[in-house]
Amino acid sequence: MKGAPHAGNLSGAFLVAHPRMSDPNFRHTILYLAHHSTNDGSVGFILNRPLGKKVDDWNMNSALQKVANVPIFEGGPVQNNHVLVASLNWNPQTNSCHFETLMPPKGNFQFPEEDKGHLRIFLGYAGWSKNQLEQEIAFNSWLVMHPHPDLLRRDVDDSTWHRIMNNLGPMYRLLAEAPDDSSQN
Repeated sequence: MKGAPHAGNLSGAFLVAHPRMSDPNFRHTILYLAHHSTNDGSVGFILNRPLGKKVDDWNMNSALQKVANVPIFEGGPVQNNHVLVASLNWNPQTNSCHFETLMPPKGNFQFPEEDKGHLRIFLGYAGWSKNQLEQEIAFNSWLVMHPHPDLLRRDVDDSTWHRIMNNLGPMYRLLAEAPDDSSQN
């Protein structure tokens, strides 16, 4: 995973929380940026916060029974009681992720015949208002990275965030290993 995509439209990029990110909603997170617009704002989904549950474990919408074995992830702090079923497919020809929501707001679910590990259920999402994300990136709250297929796996968790920090070099490794409370150092 190298560098950041060009500065214009960041839709399809990955946001990795900087080690100094203190907001508990986003600390140690990896997000897929589904929509980015400097004029309209941005929407993303946390990829590395599995809730350890599947639809069968919760009493969810009966339309979701078709995806009973799909893991549920915390998508973000906005509308965290809102369920979204999404397909995240890696396209090796373009080195990009194709993101598609499969459940429209009215609940008419169209499930592909075969789940090849690319489906996820998100509770909530991350959202930014006009220019908010750009300001957070300028303040180094987020590292913007090119999409990578390893980050689309269902087993992505906090250890994946730590692995990214280790791969970015010694400074990031030290910051990632520092205690949350500096008095404990």
